[in-house]
Amino acid sequence: MQKLQVALVWHLHQPDYRDPASGRFLLPWTYLHAVKDYGEMLRIVREVPGTRLTFNLVPILLEQLANYADDSADDVWLEILRKNPEQMTQAEQAFAINSFFSVHAERHIAPHPRYRELARLRDRVGTGSDSFRDQDLRDLQVWFLLAWSGHYLRAEEKVVQDLLRQGSGFDEQDKQALLACYRQVVNRVVQAYRDAESQGLVELSLSPYAHPILPLLCDSEIARCARRDAQLPAPFHHPEDALCQLRYGRKVAGDLLGNRPRGIWPPEGAVSAAALTLLQQEGALWAASDEAILAKSLSEGLRNRTLLYRPYQFQGLPLLFRDRELSDRIGFVYARWNPAEAAADLIQRLRKIAEAVPDGLVALILDGENCWESYADNGYPFLHALYSGLRQDPSLQMVTVSEGLAGRRATALPRLAPGSWINGDFDIWIGHPEENKAWDWLRRARQDVLPDTLKDSAQGLPAEPVRHLLRAEGSDWFWWFGDHHATAQAETFDGLFRRQLQALYRSDGKTVPDHLYHPIKEREGLHKIHEPLGFISPQIDGRVSDYFEWLAAGRIDADTGGAMHAGRQPLANGYYGYDREHFYLRLDFAGWQEELAGDNNSLEIRFDGSRPLKIRLWPATGVLRVSSEKEKLGATAARAACGAIFELSVSLSALGLEKPGSLGLSCHLYRADRETSRWPDPGRVELSYRGAELPAQHWFV
Repeated sequence: MQKLQVALVWHLHQPDYRDPASGRFLLPWTYLHAVKDYGEMLRIVREVPGTRLTFNLVPILLEQLANYADDSADDVWLEILRKNPEQMTQAEQAFAINSFFSVHAERHIAPHPRYRELARLRDRVGTGSDSFRDQDLRDLQVWFLLAWSGHYLRAEEKVVQDLLRQGSGFDEQDKQALLACYRQVVNRVVQAYRDAESQGLVELSLSPYAHPILPLLCDSEIARCARRDAQLPAPFHHPEDALCQLRYGRKVAGDLLGNRPRGIWPPEGAVSAAALTLLQQEGALWAASDEAILAKSLSEGLRNRTLLYRPYQFQGLPLLFRDRELSDRIGFVYARWNPAEAAADLIQRLRKIAEAVPDGLVALILDGENCWESYADNGYPFLHALYSGLRQDPSLQMVTVSEGLAGRRATALPRLAPGSWINGDFDIWIGHPEENKAWDWLRRARQDVLPDTLKDSAQGLPAEPVRHLLRAEGSDWFWWFGDHHATAQAETFDGLFRRQLQALYRSDGKTVPDHLYHPIKEREGLHKIHEPLGFISPQIDGRVSDYFEWLAAGRIDADTGGAMHAGRQPLANGYYGYDREHFYLRLDFAGWQEELAGDNNSLEIRFDGSRPLKIRLWPATGVLRVSSEKEKLGATAARAACGAIFELSVSLSALGLEKPGSLGLSCHLYRADRETSRWPDPGRVELSYRGAELPAQHWFV
């Protein structure tokens, strides 16, 4: 009896969450999915004998997992999870309250009385209240971690079981024991996949290094072929970048998993003739995309859906096209169903295909990590029932992709329509003004730093500037620009993209353009500024010499400036003002004071107005440097002092403040010559200058 072959591909991917300046992980999702999903997905395969499927792994994910395993990962969220609430700053407490409910509320908060109680407390008092006691914060830390435990941890690990039974009143020893357990789980993930492939348990395929949209790297104008009315930025045409992404990704994966030929899942199923030609030339065993691409590539589309259930080839490269409806039912529909009924429904739908195409090949390809938090018991009952049902059904056969292609004659495609697995076009990643701005900045940075082709970069280990370029080309930054998707971490994704471009400039010894310090996704009402009430003329000595010297100054609420470095708010408050000759700035420190005391550390103040100005002070030596893009300025243009506070005086003429207007401000911390932190992050604050008319506008006593 002929059987319908079912090739199931789980795509595992997280973007690069590492800040290139500090090396710190700014978001924890790689770590948490390693705890909850990556190892668990393999365990279920081992538990159901005869299960055959494919995992697609992205090299940038493997690289981050290796960082966690070798203890080189410094994770912002983990720092605050590890911290004793009794030692938390107010900013760290607010971060914990704001962040540690980032789980599926129905599955992971509502069923647990204590977690539910904490969520209600948060809803009543917000994140800036003192109503969260130390015990509340510690219970919140532990419950957030417990929410990221999967089926096997809850079934087998005593520490997880004990804490779930205890429910509340956790102590530091409880929390540290849980973190130690999680560390062991994370450390085993990469080796587990290497072993599973070596044992023939699963097939592993790869994506290019940083998960870029390959067709857009080859030629961004290809987006017009998928959608004629697309509004595109200036062309980006660098197929050599796509080649480097492929080759470097293969090297990273080879170092961690072992070198062998593998299939390639083009990120987001995005294909074009140029991109697939590169895959074929680089020895990919196969590639895959979405049924929408096949429909556009066939002269009569997919009116006959049986045409979907066979392999194709383009210029000699074997291709599969996924069944979108069945794949999406796993990703978006079945989570609310009874697990057994969901698995039975999917198997029944496959049986109907088997009746029409008994010797066919069905590809189910989807995200293999993000949907399980909305499933009962992390998806274990559904997956176990699905794998068991597929194995037992006489009309169905589970296969890896390579097994499904073996011995089959692939149908040649005379043409390949460009597009992705989302609507068959590229709209998610290009065409919106925010997306186009990001492409423009990427193109400009590449021209400024790497104007030539990536010479020899695709062989061996690329130079540091090239690695920053490859990471900036990842698809995830563009995913969150525009109007298609929303996330509470949009600011961080925006910042990570710009930081890779900043690092690209710095790694080649070039000055970072100012526009890269300003967000692409603007946020309204970010900074709260109180204008000056009158002239001030403070003494510049690094301390509050007199109560009245800053009394009439304008005030900048520093905690409205945003921060990518969670819990490390650099400033407590800022003040500014002016008289008829000078502009004055005062910064009250929160997190920068100790660092500024170190040798070679410095603070740079940037003013962006009619005459952009940079003023940099080395507190340990008292050296002050004033620079302008338009002219050379002497040190007499400014005075600064750093002690209990930072104080600065700048001549109005040096700033070009000849009439009322506004002035952009940002502050930058340097260790040696490397910027490690800034405020505000992202962007700048806008300060008003009322000029000589200020005293007449305010009556101040």
